[in-house]
Amino acid sequence: MSTSLRQFRVGLYEEHLEEAAFLYDQRRALASREDVAWTRLQDFEERLEAHLDALIVGDALALEVSRRRAVEGEPGELFAAVCVFCRNTESSLLASVFRELDYGDPLRVQAVVDALKIEMPDAWLEPLLRAVASGRGPIVSLLAKVIGYRRVQRADVLTDALRKAGPQEQASLLWALGKIRNGISTDIVAAWLQSSDAAVQTAALRAGLRMQDPTTAERVTALGAAQCPAIEAGLAGERAMAAALIPALRGAETPRDVIVALGLLGDLASVRPLLALLQVEELALPVAQSLYVITGADLFASTLVVDEMTEEEMFEHEREEFRRTGAMPLRGDGKPFGENVSRLSVDVRAWSDWLQGNSGRFVAGRRYRLGRPYDPGVLLQCLESEIYPRTYRNLVTDELLIRYGLDLPMETDMRVAVQQWYLGRARAWIEQASRAVESGRWYLGGRLI
Repeated sequence: MSTSLRQFRVGLYEEHLEEAAFLYDQRRALASREDVAWTRLQDFEERLEAHLDALIVGDALALEVSRRRAVEGEPGELFAAVCVFCRNTESSLLASVFRELDYGDPLRVQAVVDALKIEMPDAWLEPLLRAVASGRGPIVSLLAKVIGYRRVQRADVLTDALRKAGPQEQASLLWALGKIRNGISTDIVAAWLQSSDAAVQTAALRAGLRMQDPTTAERVTALGAAQCPAIEAGLAGERAMAAALIPALRGAETPRDVIVALGLLGDLASVRPLLALLQVEELALPVAQSLYVITGADLFASTLVVDEMTEEEMFEHEREEFRRTGAMPLRGDGKPFGENVSRLSVDVRAWSDWLQGNSGRFVAGRRYRLGRPYDPGVLLQCLESEIYPRTYRNLVTDELLIRYGLDLPMETDMRVAVQQWYLGRARAWIEQASRAVESGRWYLGGRLI
């Protein structure tokens, strides 16, 4: 191969890696925004896939460039490179990533996790499980997240590692055990419910609740609103838990997890106290989301989100005008650059008027989600909705399992097409499950509480 042709191909593969990195970063940024529909990510996923395909057909030279950029490049390039290593089943290149990875850099660690979650070949499971079995080092946490995400049925390895691990690794291993569920003694999780490490205790609570462990449910009740992590209280508490959480609404000092927990519980008694908190500017959006989750009030409005622009992105005349007046560049129609997004109203008067006009739709003593009596069917609607708040959407599969014993092995950060496949498969059996419960009542593990 001539030098010029090689240089051309190297430049081409570097460009594919850079584009893949850009799309990975864009997808992650959009996935964190509450005003972006989860289905909108599909376009970025498909474009990212095209760049990965181009790197796969590049053979040895593309692998060489990917290996180099995995070390020198941005986290997004590391993600793309690991995807390429997985698709080419180049386990030695992945091993070098593990050796050279800065485990203190959360973005680079997450990039490796994200790649392995979707691309890790099944043939690599055994050697990776051996790395977990040691129970030591940050690689254990990294691989535990992949194993739990993939629902790898090797609870024996995770439980053995749990006994040797430190607190950070223990939390990840417990999370993975909660995802796997099958073949795990609840006694193993119960032993960590009273850990002095908050992250370990929270992970043990979530895992035990997913495993339908009565001891864990009793622990949530025993801790009460003052000590139980608020999200776990929202996932497993009964109506009394909602009443106990309401006093924690203390103006600007209110923990956001308490606001989320009240939305999860769906008790009408929390609506007025939440409305009073809507006046606190820094909490207005999470409070409005909690109110929407309970009531389903259609109080959305189109809002222009102005693009943030640096001087480097401006034309010379725009830069001069900005330096002289401080004015940002405008579009040809005189409006700021940006996009119109649909956002939930945080106007106290609008919410008060809606609640007053719709009070007849609700019955005291029942729990609600999106204005409907709570049941598996409305939880499916939450997963399908493009406007349901992302913070709450990420918890719906846990709700289905913890409340009704319905295990939907879907993660809300999976590719859009994969999520749509799971939702299509789940619709019939979730709707059937809805007919077997009393809507609007508090359930735990499929039983009334």
